[in-house]
Amino acid sequence: MKKFLDILVSLALLAGVSYGGYVIAQHRVVIDQDTNYIAEIQETTEYVEENKIIFESTEIDNTDVYQGSLILVNNQTEFKGSEEDLVSLYEVMLAQEKTKSFGVRDGEVKVRQTNAENLIQMFETFCAETGDDNIVVQSGYRSKERQQELYDQDLESTGLDYSEKVSKPGFSEHQTGWSVDLTLAEGEYDGTGVYDWIDQHCYEYGMVLRYPENKTNITGITYEPWHYRYVGKGHAYYMMQNDLCLEEYLEFLKGYPYDGEHLELTDYDGKIYEVFYYPADTINLTTMLPVPAALEYTVSGNNTDGFLVTVDTEEFAEILDSENPENPENTESPE
Repeated sequence: MKKFLDILVSLALLAGVSYGGYVIAQHRVVIDQDTNYIAEIQETTEYVEENKIIFESTEIDNTDVYQGSLILVNNQTEFKGSEEDLVSLYEVMLAQEKTKSFGVRDGEVKVRQTNAENLIQMFETFCAETGDDNIVVQSGYRSKERQQELYDQDLESTGLDYSEKVSKPGFSEHQTGWSVDLTLAEGEYDGTGVYDWIDQHCYEYGMVLRYPENKTNITGITYEPWHYRYVGKGHAYYMMQNDLCLEEYLEFLKGYPYDGEHLELTDYDGKIYEVFYYPADTINLTTMLPVPAALEYTVSGNNTDGFLVTVDTEEFAEILDSENPENPENTESPE
């Protein structure tokens, strides 16, 4: 009889240990090996709604705040990012055998690779639809030293101790590699006539007219119909639809933090993106940035205090209107 009771007790203990092991596995409990108790139980699994994106953390250097296609550079915000990874727009044209739809001032006009690819696609379509191959990309990346030369020349010509036209060295968007100025092989580029096509379609290629006429009080730059900036297709489409310049848009995005509602937007083809803002860590040199665990995404700094994560949801919205919506509104441009 005693032996039988011993067997029952052993089975009960074994069942208890097995159940405890199950609980530990389900909750991923961390057990302090130096004691015989569980210090804290933290539930790491939670109910996930259908179609909800699952995020994980990745470490990112805080200096990356100054990198990316959404950084803001203006009269108040200095460019502090890297000037590496620039490509010759002309060489990319040659590699793609796309040299007949538009021109480039010379092989020294440099931009970011993504910018180059989208510019080429845009001008190829423009030429095919209008028959015009008169556009020339006059300038792209501009060094701080070159900007200093332009600034000094303007001071000399005006006699002022400040420039009303030329951005201060270090504060020109051209230093980012995300902007270009257009001119014409014959004539001056003013964005009118056949060239209005560029304003009406640039968002399809991730471009925006950076300094529109109705936003000069915000951008601090006079109307420049020749200056275009790459921001990404979804962002460009949203900015165009809502008549936002880059200053307004970046401030708007801060209203969509990671731990709140995310902004849902689409590009011209209906691809759906989810966007949120995440502040840079102000204590450590790196930030643990939440990113999607199983979806493609891009990260851009805003050039001041945080990161913008754009997630490709792999979903598409229904396109109800095939007509293109209206877009709101040479030499080297000095801004």
